[in-house]
Amino acid sequence: MDEVKKMDDKEMKSEKSFAEEMATKIYEDGGVPIVKHTGELLGLIPRAIKAALAPLEKWVLQKEYNIEETKKLLEEKLKNVSPDLIESPDAHVAVPALQYISYCMDNEELRNMYANLLANSMNKVVKNGVHPGFVEIIKQLCPDEAKILRYLSTHYTIPTVTLRYEEDKGGGGINIITNFSNIGEICHCENPYDINKYFNNLVRLGLLEASQALSTLTDKNLYKPLEEHFYIQARMNESVIKKAGYDKSTFIEGFMMLTDYGKAFCSICVNDIKTTTGVVVIK
Repeated sequence: MDEVKKMDDKEMKSEKSFAEEMATKIYEDGGVPIVKHTGELLGLIPRAIKAALAPLEKWVLQKEYNIEETKKLLEEKLKNVSPDLIESPDAHVAVPALQYISYCMDNEELRNMYANLLANSMNKVVKNGVHPGFVEIIKQLCPDEAKILRYLSTHYTIPTVTLRYEEDKGGGGINIITNFSNIGEICHCENPYDINKYFNNLVRLGLLEASQALSTLTDKNLYKPLEEHFYIQARMNESVIKKAGYDKSTFIEGFMMLTDYGKAFCSICVNDIKTTTGVVVIK
């Protein structure tokens, strides 16, 4: 009986060793790679999140630095203004402006707008002209739109042409390029052929308005460079017109101009201030 029991114990140990060996093999051959792969995948998620939030972490770390840089900008903006005219700005204008300027310290156009807004909000002479809505407007501008506004602040109007395909018999037509302008090249915009999108946004914000139907600028020479522009000429190819089912191309001349609200915005946020004979004026 003892020998039988010893045999049974030996067989059980043998079976147990075999089972453990097989389990180890299965884990090594199948389990480890899967666990390792899943672990690596899970490990990538925090890294991806960290990379995505890196710009925000950078902003948090640089916040104090950006505030100090803003003070330097304001010193430059207000250097010709009498200290007696400098006072605390209204919080509902200054607080969001300070916050947003820290987001765009790496962009000269937008940074300059916020700095002008802050400087004028601290200036007794002109602070009443600072509308609280100006902060939100700058927030909704891209750098190219800021460049266009800087141009408009001294020129006031921009000539535009709309390229249109039409039928000879007056059966109808379609606008192919709307409100084209070479202002994107003049202002060295990053995307010079997205001008109509920029115009649409500036109109939406109440800064610009488009000319009414049949309203054109008196100087027709302003339209010639637009109608002869290579971007327009490329779309005027006869085969393109015929393929579209139309007989001819034509131009609709117009212009974009600053609204009164747009002029007020530019006087505060776009134009720099200076002092002449002791009186602060908008440059």
